[in-house]
Parts: sequence; C-alpha cells; structure tokens
Amino acid sequence: MRSRRRVSLLLLPVLSAVIGLTACGGGDGNSTFTPASAAPIVAVAGCENGWTNPTDLSPTRKPARCAANAPAPDPLPTKTKIVVTAATPKAEFIAPIRWAIDKGEFAKENLDVELRQVPSADGLNLLAQGQTDVMVGAPDGAFFNAVNQGFGIRWVMGNFSAPTTSKTGVWARDVDGRPATFADLKGKTFASVLGSGSPVMYPIVQQAEKSGLTFSDLKFKTLPAADLVTALQNGGIDAAWVLDPLWIQLVGKPGLTYLGGQPPGEPLGGVLFGPKVLGDKRAAGVAFTRAVVRTINTAFAGDYKSDPTFVDELAKVVELPASQLTATPSLTTDWEIRSGTSTRLQDAMIKSGALSYQAPLEESKVVDRSFYEAAVGHKA
Repeated sequence: MRSRRRVSLLLLPVLSAVIGLTACGGGDGNSTFTPASAAPIVAVAGCENGWTNPTDLSPTRKPARCAANAPAPDPLPTKTKIVVTAATPKAEFIAPIRWAIDKGEFAKENLDVELRQVPSADGLNLLAQGQTDVMVGAPDGAFFNAVNQGFGIRWVMGNFSAPTTSKTGVWARDVDGRPATFADLKGKTFASVLGSGSPVMYPIVQQAEKSGLTFSDLKFKTLPAADLVTALQNGGIDAAWVLDPLWIQLVGKPGLTYLGGQPPGEPLGGVLFGPKVLGDKRAAGVAFTRAVVRTINTAFAGDYKSDPTFVDELAKVVELPASQLTATPSLTTDWEIRSGTSTRLQDAMIKSGALSYQAPLEESKVVDRSFYEAAVGHKA
C-alpha cells in the first residue's frame, strides 16, 4: 500500500516589517505588471462541459464540471517545485489541494508541491515578492491594495459557493420580540472574526444597501471565533457574520435569526498566483491548475460527504475529525470566477475603508482566468 504523502505545515517565520509590500521595490503604484503570454489552447477530452459563461450569475447555475479523471495529466518535461502557502491548511476549502498532494495528482504533472502554513498577511508578502508561487485564500483588501501598487499577483481560481443548506452568514438577535431584519441593525454592533478588508464585506454591504443602510450605519468590530457566538447569544453584540461550523450552534436557538450569507453561485475566494507562476513558470501554473481541476472532478464534484468511507479518508488528509466534516453540508466546489465579482468585492471594501484607492481596478488587472481555461481547453 502506498505510504501517505505528508504535507509540510510549517509556520514560516516572516518579518513583515522587512518584506512589507509598501517597503519593497516589487510595485510602486505606477508600474504595470505584465503576465507572460498564454500558450495556444487546445481541446481537452472529457472537459466539454468544463466551462461556464462568467456572466452567468444565476443562483441556480451548475458549476463547471469535466468527467472524472479529467483533464488528463500532461506532465512537464522537468520536475518543477511549487511552494503554496495557506493560513489555515486544515480548512475544508483547501481539501482539493491537500487531496491532490496526498493522492499524487500533482506528481502526475511532474510537480513537487509543498504546502506551508503562513499567516495571510505574510503569505501575501511572500507571494508578491516571488518567494513563493501560490497562495490559497481570498482576494482581500491587502491583495487589492498590492495589485494597485503594481505587484504581480492575480486571482486565478475560485474555491466554492455556499451550499443552499448552509447558514454561514449574518445572524442577528431578535428585536422587540420579533425576528430581526437587516434594517434593524442601524447603529447596532456587528461583529466578525474577519476584518473590514475581508471578502465577506461584499455580502454584508450588499445586504445593508438593500435595506437602505450603509456600512457606516453599522458599528463594526472584530472578535475571536471563540468569543463570537457567546457574545451574540448573551447580547454582547447585536449581529455577526458567523462562519462554518460555528453557525450550527445557533440553529434553532430562540431569539436569533439568520439573515443570509454569501451570494449563491459566486465564489469569493480561491487561489492566487504570484509573479513567478504568472511569468516564467506559467506552464507549471497550468499544470497545477489542471491537477486541482482533475481532483475536483474526480473526488469533489458532488455531495462528497454522502460517502462515509470517503469522509473517513478525507478526515485523515485534512487532519480534521470526520464528525466535524459531516456537521456541515458539502461545499459546492467551483474553480471558476464570476464576472464582476472582483469589482463588487472592491466596491464593498472601499465603502468599509479597507482600500487605499477610491475606484475599483479593472477586472483584467486582478483576475486571470486563462489558467483554468487552458486546463479545460476552453478558447475564450
């Protein structure tokens, strides 16, 4: 039996003051990073349905899918090292990458992929400086500010859209004995474990504006995950954005109402590539993407938690209890990025005060779909 491939989850020490984005020569706000030219795209067997129109924002859109085990490996002529960082390697949304490492999908592409645990801010610094190749996380305020400064980083893959049964999102305390609405939150304390530069600002600002409020109408604060649910239940805060799996503790509790979460069918996080993979190592970037897409199509295409045997194996790979995995519904894995998402994210972060500029950057400056288009053989 093949021995399990181990992931090096190293907490890499980084001196942010030394390699801080604003202090380095990788971008000056006036420079323009130009990615390497993409190779001609060829059709890929089994991926005839491996692309959806990014302008399709329908909440019922089915994510792109190829056949199982597609796209087939196309190994690089020379073994290539790819260093990936993630702040939370045990998070479920990273499971396809960890599964691909463990099951040898990257090795089939002649890639040597190392996953390191690095805090988000430091991971972005390393990525922008070209000291690492890939970051798994989200296009947050720091990412957009770095792109605005001219650093060569791009959002290249989505990760998931929330399943319809998920209750990740805004939870609020009842008002005067009735379920709260978002309009009731004017002047109220709203908490999140994530800061004002997080992608969750998009659905929060969106819900606020639909209710006639602005972000400034909320008294926003950050709280540790361990304190968030307790504060909401005992009245220390009025509302909160509650993540997986914490929301499970709130379901059915009197005095609390779920007000909505991530826009359906729209991933807000995923994979970021740095200047090396966007440049000289572009072929390795396509190979990396191909392995992730193949892993999703083979192991994470549907309700992967419905198979107890698979869940047990997944628990070993991501180092989480199987009971924790099955407590929440399967994620709707989705490698694509919707049209306009980056603009909507930036608009919300501008309103929350997280960005250093006042007008959203063009999508072409922050998003690069060409890697997954090449992986599935879609010609734009």
